[in-house]
Amino acid sequence: MNKATSQKNTKKASNVLETWGNESTMNLNAIIYQNILSSPYFRSLYTKKTFHEIVDEIYNEVYVLTPFIKGTQPSTAFCCLFKMWTLRLTIKQIENLVDHVDSPYIRAIGFLYLRYVCAPAQLWDWFQYYLEDEEEITISGGINPTKITIGQLCRMLITEQKFQGTMLPRIPIPIARDLEKKLDEYDREKRKESKQRYDRDDDNEDRYYSRRDRSRSYRSRSRSRERRRDHHRDEFDEYERSRDRSRHYDRRRSISPDYSRRKERRYSRSRSRSRDHHRHSRERESSKYRDY
Repeated sequence: MNKATSQKNTKKASNVLETWGNESTMNLNAIIYQNILSSPYFRSLYTKKTFHEIVDEIYNEVYVLTPFIKGTQPSTAFCCLFKMWTLRLTIKQIENLVDHVDSPYIRAIGFLYLRYVCAPAQLWDWFQYYLEDEEEITISGGINPTKITIGQLCRMLITEQKFQGTMLPRIPIPIARDLEKKLDEYDREKRKESKQRYDRDDDNEDRYYSRRDRSRSYRSRSRSRERRRDHHRDEFDEYERSRDRSRHYDRRRSISPDYSRRKERRYSRSRSRSRDHHRHSRERESSKYRDY
């Protein structure tokens, strides 16, 4: 075997998902497995031979993740899930499923695939990065459908033994305890990070309000100074007006007494001339009448 062939085989082997359990049933319980095989819809999927064709089918047809539709009739989601198993997906194909951007149901079926066939010891390595994922899916229909996030689905699949009434593959007890311990550590670390982020936000908020209060205090002092300046300016203006009135009054009082006497004298002479004029007029009138 040459070097190129050896590298190719190594690369191919590294892309193979390690599985466990029943290779025929995909570790599905007997009821749902038999009903999938006898489902007309599942038989219609025989014509679809490639991974991308099944992904398109999920995108177009899957709107709820429940295992059964009516009674024991298998759902479209679980028929597509088992069809994926018949293709024996590679690691890259599973990564494509769980990170798909077109539909959350494509992602959800990827996580279901891992839960049913992936070696339990590797579940944490797959699920830990999606525990906080907020994308929503519907896991049961009807009048009051149940919706959860992808993160909640991942937690449910690694901590519970049932999904929507159907049994999941049993996880060995030591691995289940290890998963529980890792999940607790993960949650403690997240709470710690959240508290630190909350404290930082509080500090930032305190600094913001402190700056705002200082700014308000400065503006208040500025307004106080302006009011004092305005008050002083008003007082000065009033003082100037008072001085002007005082100067005007003083000027009126400071008029020369000689000027007053001259004015009074002129007024007296004027009155005297007026009396003389009237007297002479009366005398002329009297003399005229005497002549007659």
